[in-house]
Amino acid sequence: MSIFIKPEVKKVSPSVIRRFGTSFGSHQKLWSRSETKLWTINFFFGTCVLYASRVSLPICAVAMAKEYGWTITDSGTILSCFFWGYAATQVVAGNIADHYSGERVLPFTTLVWSALTLFTPQLFDFAYWTRSPLFILITIRVLTGIGQGFHLPSMASIVSRHLTASDKGRVFGICLAGSHFGSIVAGGIGSLLIDLFGWRSLFHFVGMISFIWYLFFERLTDSVLSGRRARVVFDSGGNAMQDESLIESDHFIKKKPSKGVIVATAVPWSKLFRHPSFWAASLAQYCGANAYFTMFSWLPYYFSDNFPQATAFVYNVVPSLAIVFTSLCAPYFASKLLTHGCSITFTRRFMESVSLIGMGTCLFLVSLSSRFTISLALFTLAMALRGLHHAGVSVNPHDFAPDHTGSVFGIFIH
Repeated sequence: MSIFIKPEVKKVSPSVIRRFGTSFGSHQKLWSRSETKLWTINFFFGTCVLYASRVSLPICAVAMAKEYGWTITDSGTILSCFFWGYAATQVVAGNIADHYSGERVLPFTTLVWSALTLFTPQLFDFAYWTRSPLFILITIRVLTGIGQGFHLPSMASIVSRHLTASDKGRVFGICLAGSHFGSIVAGGIGSLLIDLFGWRSLFHFVGMISFIWYLFFERLTDSVLSGRRARVVFDSGGNAMQDESLIESDHFIKKKPSKGVIVATAVPWSKLFRHPSFWAASLAQYCGANAYFTMFSWLPYYFSDNFPQATAFVYNVVPSLAIVFTSLCAPYFASKLLTHGCSITFTRRFMESVSLIGMGTCLFLVSLSSRFTISLALFTLAMALRGLHHAGVSVNPHDFAPDHTGSVFGIFIH
C-alpha cells in the first residue's frame, strides 16, 4: 500500500526554535541503532503491562461473579464496557499524540489506568456500598478504557517519527507483540495468584508492575527531552540555533535525515476517507479485532463453563504463547518478503488474508468441538494466526499516512 498522504516538510528558522524550544527536534532526528533497541524494549514491556491490566478482569471474572453475584448479563456488560471508553478515545488520542508529542501524553495516561488497575478491588468493594453498584463498576471500567486508549496511538505516533519507512513495520510489530506477552504474564502468574491469594492479588500485582514501567518510561522520556534541550546552542549574539555537529555525531544514525522538519499539520480526513485502501484496511481491522477481543475477553468463561475440570493455567497461557511467537516472527517474515521484491501492498494483503481466513476457520470449527484438547488446539491456532496481523493491516497507518500515524492508527481499534 503506497503513501497517499505525503509528509509535509518545512524549514525551521532560529526564531521558531527560540519560540517553541526543541519540540520540533523529535521530528527531525532518527533513532540510532542503540536508541531503537532501547525504545523497542521499552514499548514491548509497556504494551505487556497494558494488556496484563486489560486481561486481568476477564481472568478474574468467574471468581468475581461468584463473590458479587453477577449474572451472565452483568458479567458481559462489565467486560464489554471497557471498550466503550477505549473505542471512544482512539481518534482523539491519536490526534493529541501527533500534535503534542506521544512522549508527553503517555506518562499521564499510564498513571491513570495504572492507578485504576491497582485499586480495582477496593473500588469494586466500594461500589457495593452504594445504591447503584453496577453504574459505579461500569464507570470504573470505562475510565480505565479511556486511559488505555491513549497508549497504542501514542506509541504509533512516536515510532513513526523516529524510524525510517523500512524499520517502522518491524519495530512496531515487535512492540505490539508485548500485548500477548502481557496476556501470558497475567494468565500464568495470575492463575497462581488467584489460587493462592484470591482474585484481588492479580490486580495489585499488575498495578504495581504498571507503576514500575511508568517510572521507567518517565526516566527515559526525561532523558530524551533533556537531550533535545542540550542540542540547542546559542551563538555569541544569544541567538538559538541547532548544533549540527551533534546531529552528525554517532548518537544518531549515520544516514542523516532531511534538514527540514516534519511539522504537525491537520489530518486531511477528506482525502483519507475518499481512498479505497483506507476503508479496506479499516474493515479488515474491524473484523480481526472483533474476533480477537471476543476470544480475549471470553476464553476463561468458555473453558470454565464447558470444561470445568480443566486447569485454568493451561487455557489462560497456551493460546497466548502461540500468538507471542507468531507476532514476533510476522514482522521479520514480512521484511523478508519485501527484500525479495514483493510490494508493500502484496505483503500486507497476504499476511492479513492468512490471518483472517485462518482465524475464522478455526473459530467455526470450535463450535463443532466437544473435547477440551481439540477446543484448546483450535483456539491456540486461531490466536497464532491472529499474530500475523502485526505484519498486515496493523502497520498500514505507517505505510499510507506517515505524518499522521497516531491519528489514523486511532481509528483502528487494537
